[in-house]
Amino acid sequence: MAGGADRSRVPAAIDPMLATPDGGVLRDGPDYAYEFKWDGYRSIMRVAADGTTVLTSRNNNDFTARFPELTDVLGNALGGRPVVLDGEIVALDEQGHPDFGLLQNHDAAVAYFAFDILQLGSDRLLDATYDERRAVLESIEPPDRRTVAITPSYSHTDLSAQGMSPQDLLDVARKMMLEGVVVKARASKYHPGRRSPDWLKHPLIRTTEVILGGWRPGQGRRAGTLGALLLGAHDPVSGDLLYLGDVGTGFTEQMLIDLRSTLAPLERSVNPFANEVPRDRARGAHWLAPSLVGEVVYRRLTPGDGRLRHTAWRGLRPDRKPGEVKVPAE
Repeated sequence: MAGGADRSRVPAAIDPMLATPDGGVLRDGPDYAYEFKWDGYRSIMRVAADGTTVLTSRNNNDFTARFPELTDVLGNALGGRPVVLDGEIVALDEQGHPDFGLLQNHDAAVAYFAFDILQLGSDRLLDATYDERRAVLESIEPPDRRTVAITPSYSHTDLSAQGMSPQDLLDVARKMMLEGVVVKARASKYHPGRRSPDWLKHPLIRTTEVILGGWRPGQGRRAGTLGALLLGAHDPVSGDLLYLGDVGTGFTEQMLIDLRSTLAPLERSVNPFANEVPRDRARGAHWLAPSLVGEVVYRRLTPGDGRLRHTAWRGLRPDRKPGEVKVPAE
């Protein structure tokens, strides 16, 4: 955003619409459109007529200063009209694959992948259908598609013309090492701030958001640094913060260094979990104020003790609030 820019000219904030898990059943039919699921930070981009840009996360954290290269990027593509876009901030590796780890430390070029448009000029598009909004979105031609890209959307007709099915598109996502696909009802409106069955997410990997409640020191080659993070989430009924297990893999050396400095001011003497932490996990633990959200890959949540198994760290989620993090449903 240019210095001295007036944010009062930026369009009003709109909360993003959220997708619902599809329960493992990939919907197939002409009433749906199919998009790839991108591995990054969900963000609303609001651009004033003069180009002043504001980026906000799903929970309304301001990302503008964090990603200055994504401001003033649409140039003359809008013809002097304000716009509100919905999309994902993504970091790409050397092969062009989205890499959530690179996004953590801003170690690579980032791009904004726009997949919806909520306002253009004075026209609010929330009551327009998905197909109508996509037509407006695809009329925009970003000057540099390495910085802002309009993500593809595939109808049944599009896929059939290429001899493909929705399952084939999912296979493409797998080969491209993407998170999965999102299936969207073509006649649906945009529902700000709501988790709607009009959007169904079909992930290829199982991830969950977690609250950091503590950490254990490392041993061996990890001596002197972090060995594992103790993870929790809120019980959806009682609201209690429950211990779900820990994670000790998936960290880069830089992640370990950054986490130590990030966690240091959050240390406290009291265990924040409402349920019992196994003695071997609690021994030597540094407890934390439960204010940071992260994300892990996991294989399953075991019945009975409710523990995440075979976890790997993916990174912090500054776009999430601890109050949003619930124990995952199996």
